[in-house]
Amino acid sequence: MKASPRQQRLLLDLQALDNSLARLKKRRVQLPQRAELAGMQGELTAAKEVFMAAQRELDTQNADIERLESDIDVVRQRIQRDNELSAASQSAKEAQALQTELETLARRQSALEDRELELMEANELSQSVYDAASAALASVDQRRADIQNAIAEAEAAIDRELAETTRDRAGLAAELQRDLLEHYETLRARIGIGAARLRGKISEASNMELAPAELTDILAVAPDELVHCPQSGAILVRVEDDAA
Repeated sequence: MKASPRQQRLLLDLQALDNSLARLKKRRVQLPQRAELAGMQGELTAAKEVFMAAQRELDTQNADIERLESDIDVVRQRIQRDNELSAASQSAKEAQALQTELETLARRQSALEDRELELMEANELSQSVYDAASAALASVDQRRADIQNAIAEAEAAIDRELAETTRDRAGLAAELQRDLLEHYETLRARIGIGAARLRGKISEASNMELAPAELTDILAVAPDELVHCPQSGAILVRVEDDAA
């Protein structure tokens, strides 16, 4: 295939842009914040488990306290009722029965209130544990959100570079003759590189020194004829300054 030396040199610029695009895409995928975010998953799971356990314990105690308060309220109402009945009673036997019940209710009220006090003391500790677990979970969530924001910002910056580089590539590709561009794209798809410079005796496509016979054969080819790297198969672009 024939292509002017200028067209061949444009291939080097195109390959440089393709290399830049590949690096940008790789950098986008391998942002260090992604690994940091993935590494937080275990910490987040542990913080959620501690928080949920503390919440369950606190909810259970609050429900127990609410139930005790309801029981105490019932006892107080019965005590009030019995006191009213005792005050209005004209029967000694009925008054005695009411007094016995009042004593039983008083003991019941005292036991319930003692249990409520114990639960409220335990509830204070559970509340502090819950508050600490909630704060720890919020801290992990905030750090995760910060990392996600950092990832989004980094992605946006890389996407801008990708868009700019893609535009530059499209403009450069438009300057290349169609058959040369198609040949370059075919090689790049097959071997990962379409074109590289021949720098002295070194093929930058393979980063290997050419054998003397290979170099002689390549340098003997007309400047407007394409030559290829013997090792990789990529287009080798001869640049006069390099040959000198």
